[in-house]
Amino acid sequence: MGMMFIIPAAVCDLELDLTAKGVLASISFLGVVSSSHLWGFLADTKGRRNVLLISMILGFLTSLLSSIAPSAWLFILVRYFNGFFIGGASAVIYAYVGEFHNNIYRPKVVSWIATFVALGNVMLPALSWMILPLDFKIDLHLGYEFKSWRLLVICIGSPSLLFAIGLYFLPESPKCLLSLKECDKALEALKKMYACNTGKDPESFPISKIIWDEKGLEEKHEKTGILKSIVNQTISLFKFPYLTKTLMVCLLQFGTFASSSGLYMWFPEILNDIEQYSSNNPMCEALANHSSIATKETRIENEGCSDSINNAVYESSLIIGSVLAAVYMIIGSIITVVGGKNLLILFFIITSACGIAAQLIESSLLIKILIGVFLMASSCVGIINTVVVELYPTHLRGMALAISLMAGRCGAVAGSYITGQLIYKLCDFTFYVFGLDHLILIITTFLLPAPPHLNKMIEPMT
Repeated sequence: MGMMFIIPAAVCDLELDLTAKGVLASISFLGVVSSSHLWGFLADTKGRRNVLLISMILGFLTSLLSSIAPSAWLFILVRYFNGFFIGGASAVIYAYVGEFHNNIYRPKVVSWIATFVALGNVMLPALSWMILPLDFKIDLHLGYEFKSWRLLVICIGSPSLLFAIGLYFLPESPKCLLSLKECDKALEALKKMYACNTGKDPESFPISKIIWDEKGLEEKHEKTGILKSIVNQTISLFKFPYLTKTLMVCLLQFGTFASSSGLYMWFPEILNDIEQYSSNNPMCEALANHSSIATKETRIENEGCSDSINNAVYESSLIIGSVLAAVYMIIGSIITVVGGKNLLILFFIITSACGIAAQLIESSLLIKILIGVFLMASSCVGIINTVVVELYPTHLRGMALAISLMAGRCGAVAGSYITGQLIYKLCDFTFYVFGLDHLILIITTFLLPAPPHLNKMIEPMT
């Protein structure tokens, strides 16, 4: 998502044409998609914590490297690898955190974890607003200058390093250790959790033996190559009894990312176009004045390269991110009462109605508000992740999350391209298409099976 501010700021330095902009907007998603299988497999076979540490550290290093990329296509290449590495953390974190909690608290905690996605959407425009207007140039004697947008790239990647340092002091998921038959390490992790939560001596932990009854723990796995193991684990998700669940959660993620992330990538451009016209022009009429791509290219050539961003874009993004964070917190508080499926249906109905209304009214302020409400559909991703964590057993959970989010990122790539075509060529039908998408998601959610009952992970010795 950081590219939504980097692209307009770097358009002159990197000499970005429309093709390069489009590729840069989606390249990180492609990196995530291409690595999802690998990270899901490693999370289930090598541990959640190890994958998170490696993913975040390499994600920071590639962000640092991309900040000094001299050309557009080298920048795009490095951003692909940034998405490749960050993809591990974005999927595995839900399984890692969820496995520290029981069935009562897990939906709440996983939803609250998703709040940090929204906080990132607050931090991103805030950092951009502070850094991009800075007027400085540092000559690196490499044929280009280090400007404010390059500093922003580093700042956006820095949290990965900071959180990796914090994660280093946390234990591995005990449930994951059990699925890997590391019972002694699992007991040590539980003792550490006990000491942290109660302040007591770890050795006073009242559990001396762990009993785990989940299917699959006692199965003997052959030592196979990594590629064959990935294939075998993936096939398991597409066989009975998981086939229907896998297809449904993948469809939910694909449709949700396609509508919310697809529109969000074009949100700054929509706002910029609306801001250039009076408040009594509807959205599609404002976009129609800039609908010709050829005209845009000609205007840039005639007027000179412009890399400025309207302040209204920062302001609106901050507001939407703040509201989204509040929505995630509310979801975390009510999900166990209302239920994940009911929340999904409710959000899809409300956001669809607001999106269609945005096309029919003539007030630019109301249009911004209604589009902002529509973008709240992105909060459904956290709810879907909660559903996935509950639907699958431990030894398949990491791969299930990775594959479902891979489908979601494919939806983001497709949605970004299709949304661009819709708003400039078929604007009057844009939110009707999104409404149809949400109708399919509502039906899918209604048919989604209930999570299975899980046995207790540990029992005290008598």
